Amino acid sequence: MSHPNYLYALEDRPPLLNTLILGLQHAVLALVFMVYPLAVAQDLNLSSQMTLDFLTACVIASAASTALHFFRAPIGSGSLAVEIPTPIFLSTAILAGTMGGLPALSAVALISGVVEIGFARLLRHVRGLFPAEVCGVAVMLLGVSIIKPGMLASFGLSGSNTVLHSASLITALATLVTMTFISIFGSKNLKLIALASGLVVGVLCAANLGLLGARYWDKILAAPIVALPAVKLSLPHLDWSLLPLSIVMALVLSVDNIGMLVGIQRQQNLNWQKIDLQHASDGIQVSGIGDLVAGLFGGMPTGISSAHVGLAHATGAVSRMIALAAGGLILIAAFAPKVLILISLMPRPVVGAVMVYTAIYMVVSGMTLILNRMLNERRVFVIGFALVLGLTSALLPGVYQGAPVLMRPILESPLAMGTLAAMLLTQLFRIGASVRSHRELQLSSTANESLQEFEVNRALRGALESIGAEVGAARAFLDRAIDVTSELLATLRATTSMDDVVLVATRVEDSRLEICLSYAGDPVPFTEVAGIDAESGPSLLAQVSRSASHVDRIISSSNGRYQRIVLIYQA
Repeated sequence: MSHPNYLYALEDRPPLLNTLILGLQHAVLALVFMVYPLAVAQDLNLSSQMTLDFLTACVIASAASTALHFFRAPIGSGSLAVEIPTPIFLSTAILAGTMGGLPALSAVALISGVVEIGFARLLRHVRGLFPAEVCGVAVMLLGVSIIKPGMLASFGLSGSNTVLHSASLITALATLVTMTFISIFGSKNLKLIALASGLVVGVLCAANLGLLGARYWDKILAAPIVALPAVKLSLPHLDWSLLPLSIVMALVLSVDNIGMLVGIQRQQNLNWQKIDLQHASDGIQVSGIGDLVAGLFGGMPTGISSAHVGLAHATGAVSRMIALAAGGLILIAAFAPKVLILISLMPRPVVGAVMVYTAIYMVVSGMTLILNRMLNERRVFVIGFALVLGLTSALLPGVYQGAPVLMRPILESPLAMGTLAAMLLTQLFRIGASVRSHRELQLSSTANESLQEFEVNRALRGALESIGAEVGAARAFLDRAIDVTSELLATLRATTSMDDVVLVATRVEDSRLEICLSYAGDPVPFTEVAGIDAESGPSLLAQVSRSASHVDRIISSSNGRYQRIVLIYQA
């Protein structure tokens, strides 16, 4: 069920003019985010022409992957999702470029694409490796990893210049203050252009302080309005020491994309209850294809943009037709040299301020993800050790100089080291982490199904909340399981013959919850479901299917008059 307040729902086809206008908004916002690859180019001291070629490749990758989201599976996700050069790969891209130039960066993008596509195919089996605390640590350390290059650019510092440059600092502060002020005090629609507004203010400030000069404007004026993009296939060259880091970063990017796709699913379905794994898999696959395109043409990996998810919500238009229009309009920018040169000549302090602004969001977003879970001792030590290990290289530069060459890029990257540590510790500390409980549930004799559901809900909540807190299960996850189980049990009570006493056995393990219901009564109208497979009449099936559809898996068995139902929930 689409959101009733949306002007254009997922499958709607807006008039052509409206589609182009809505697509143009997304395209312009996507081009603003080309500031991320520009930050990489500036850090690597690329020439003007190499920077332009690099940005062109990123534009083409962003356009291709955005347009692919329009198509349904097996090609695309069938959603309005916009891909941008992802800030997740900022530090990795800078490291790869430092070690092997753009050919090494192309190889990293190709590896990321292969890993993301593989991850998409295996999503159902590997999602347990990435609980909320792992994602939170990854996002938080992503922010930490881009603070240093952002601050250096903001202060006008470089390897050869270690004296603070006042004009650069003033420009960076003007940019950062503008973005922050609009983000805090702006209206809902104005907040969407906070980044673009900061860039405009930053450029004007840089011009007034003499950071641009006449050469800046001459290059823009001299560029043709329309020209064929000077793109060519890139010849990737992999430094094998970058392989482990590239794989870890691609996994982090995949998990980040899952979060974006959940937001898109919530927009599409007013009654959203749990993640649609097939849709998430399709969306990650598209992002992987975008990485492959970026790698082939010499760009950096792409990822789904959260800002565009917010823009779709603000405009009330989530039609997948807009993705096709946005992709086409982004591609047009590759044929507009003035636009790309304007982006490529963005002053370094302005780009640095954007990186600091992004870092602030990432650090706080990571904290929020972590605190969404009820913290127990196991989770506290997973987070604590991961953060300590991740920050070691930042606090003690050079501490890993003696490490094996293949491991050094991971050890020296706060993001990679912290994320990998969180993943491994989560699996290690999960040993013996499950909690079991057994109790009898006394059903009332009331014929009122709503009242029955309320009483069952209250009894289940008392049992599950205590053991949920013990393992640190997410509160929203427990609430969903309790509500759905109560509704299903009340429906069965009202539509079948069952005794008043139900034996309830529960097993909670982090993001997995099993509830086993045993009782004497009629056979249950389903066997084992990913959907629902009826054994008995269709009328009885219809009455329980609404509740059962919100359970990840149901296993039922019958031994004469004694019935057993196992409800399995995955966070």
